[in-house]
Amino acid sequence: MEIRKMRPEDSSRAYALICESLDSYFVPSIVDYFMMQWPGGQIVATDFTGDIIGYMAGSRLSGGRVSIALFCVKRGFRGQGIGSGMLDRFRRSAMMDGARSIQLEVRETNSEAISFYRRRGFMPVERLEHFYEDGGTGIRMVANVFGVGNRIFKSARVSPGHGFPRRQRPFHTG
Repeated sequence: MEIRKMRPEDSSRAYALICESLDSYFVPSIVDYFMMQWPGGQIVATDFTGDIIGYMAGSRLSGGRVSIALFCVKRGFRGQGIGSGMLDRFRRSAMMDGARSIQLEVRETNSEAISFYRRRGFMPVERLEHFYEDGGTGIRMVANVFGVGNRIFKSARVSPGHGFPRRQRPFHTG
């Protein structure tokens, strides 16, 4: 398995995974939109044959923030560390781009995803009524780009003493 930045030729296979994995419809051009907006924030995971088994689309926001707009791992490959690896890779890209925090939205009913994000340092900061097309409620979650404790430093083989703060305060909403 390989986790890497997405390439333009991955676009149609990433879109196929989105259609197969997510419960909302997205236009085919969505992948290219995110790729043009922030190439470094587009991450894919591939299996040993080169098939895309994970996709993450990120975008830049104002104020030193980035967002995870789309994130999916193919059924049958979940629970094997692929999502964690993709999130670590995304965090490194965000750090290199100067971001300080990451935000995302998740369905309030998706307890598995909420638990996944909580274990990786994301905290709920806002409840979003009627956020989804079907009227479903979303939860906005935010995390420090530097990760939980020193987790990101271990995976990136960078120690906290090399220009990064030991720990930043979590995102504050008020």
